[in-house]
Amino acid sequence: MCLRQLPLVFSFLALMVSLPAIRASSIPLIKPKVGDPVLQELMGGCSLRCAFFWETLAGSSASTMAPASELCDDDASTAWTSPTPGPGEIIQFHIPKKLPKECRDTPFYGMNFANGVIRTLEEFRAYARVKTMTLSVNHKAIARFHLADTWRWQDFHFEDIMLNQGDLIELTIDEIYPGKTSQQPGITEIVLQGAH
Repeated sequence: MCLRQLPLVFSFLALMVSLPAIRASSIPLIKPKVGDPVLQELMGGCSLRCAFFWETLAGSSASTMAPASELCDDDASTAWTSPTPGPGEIIQFHIPKKLPKECRDTPFYGMNFANGVIRTLEEFRAYARVKTMTLSVNHKAIARFHLADTWRWQDFHFEDIMLNQGDLIELTIDEIYPGKTSQQPGITEIVLQGAH
């Protein structure tokens, strides 16, 4: 290799190293519409559940995934908390492997979050809350959510994604708001929006 080609080789190597960062920044950053307080009387209603149910799991890796049904239980008095402090936790929503024909190509277009442990103001402040998370469908990054540090409902909307049997929706916690006594992030409820 001649010396004149050396700058070209270094430029190529620099581009290869920066490709993951370019890809990560190319997904949209979505900020929420902040709504009503999270109250038990306002839990439930229309969601993707109008089409089908799913299995909810959480963990820091494939080998640590465990059921996390409290994330989608329509109960403001329960909350999921990460077993480990800081970011990195993955939340998965497994669409059933078998769906009736009329439930295939079901639109999924939004998510609502009750961020933090909201049972009391003291608990909300004590536990960490999610600041940013990445949404992926079938391992393809779709958007990055920037959550507000509030105990009110937060609504996120994006272009329709057509879900089918066996699909996987994932949220990866990227950053947290620190808690006063615990750096384990908590979430009271996640609602998947879609179906109609």
